[in-house]
Amino acid sequence: MKKLITILSFLVVLAGCDLYEQDEYQEYYVVESYLVANGSLQQVRLSTTNPIDETYRFEDNTVSGAEVEIQRLNPDSSVAARYQYQQQQPGIYTPANNVTIQAEQLYRLFITTQDGEEITSITYVPGNFQVVNELEPTYVYQSKKQVELTTTPSSYITDRQTYFVFTINSLESSPDNLTPFYADQVDDDETDIEEFYVNSSGIVNEGNFERNSDGTISLRLPWLGVAFYGSNNIIVNAIDDNFYDFLRSHDTQSGGTTLSPGEIQNIRYNVNGGIGIFGSMASDSNTTYIARP
Repeated sequence: MKKLITILSFLVVLAGCDLYEQDEYQEYYVVESYLVANGSLQQVRLSTTNPIDETYRFEDNTVSGAEVEIQRLNPDSSVAARYQYQQQQPGIYTPANNVTIQAEQLYRLFITTQDGEEITSITYVPGNFQVVNELEPTYVYQSKKQVELTTTPSSYITDRQTYFVFTINSLESSPDNLTPFYADQVDDDETDIEEFYVNSSGIVNEGNFERNSDGTISLRLPWLGVAFYGSNNIIVNAIDDNFYDFLRSHDTQSGGTTLSPGEIQNIRYNVNGGIGIFGSMASDSNTTYIARP
């Protein structure tokens, strides 16, 4: 069964070091929005950055009075359809009509602020795919037998491999059900347990797995993505280039690399006139039970 997911729960917009490699601080617009194939248009969030010595809170940095629309584009980038947005509350814009996102289509976010500044970004929605195997009712956490999902291929506008991200939505998210790694974070760092209710893996490359004889791909869920024992909804997402670039460059900024600081790349936003994320994905989901060892 298809299910929309709130991927923004793990895509926290960062004002990377590249914004501050200058003599004076420069304010940037920040956008957040995503599209899910076969789902409905989602809200667009618009705010501004803060100086590096100030804490960023969306509520304190909202941008109101902007004109916002999402456009579905033809292959030649001409506009096939326009979907208008209206301001629901400061910084949050919602679609005026219920529109279903089509897979394998180009969409453009187009924002004009009250000052006449334009913010744009284009995404190509990955092709639909389906998990074709039935998961076992129970898997033992960190056992040799990992959760494996066999999917049909997802197509993309360029001839690149598919990039997947697992999102694990806990259905029994009590503190007693935390797996050891996440229990230590909650205990030691005083991290809010709610941060792990919807947890995600890193990027899983199709190229790391062999295709089956029937053309399907069998993906193994990394145990590190499982934050809670018990019933979990496991969502497989095929992500677009915008999400891929954002996540990969975000990982290098947050310590997921062996590069020295001078070699770390800036976060790639693929947003003209601002920073943030306007990305898309195709998704499918299944539910299983993760038992204690």
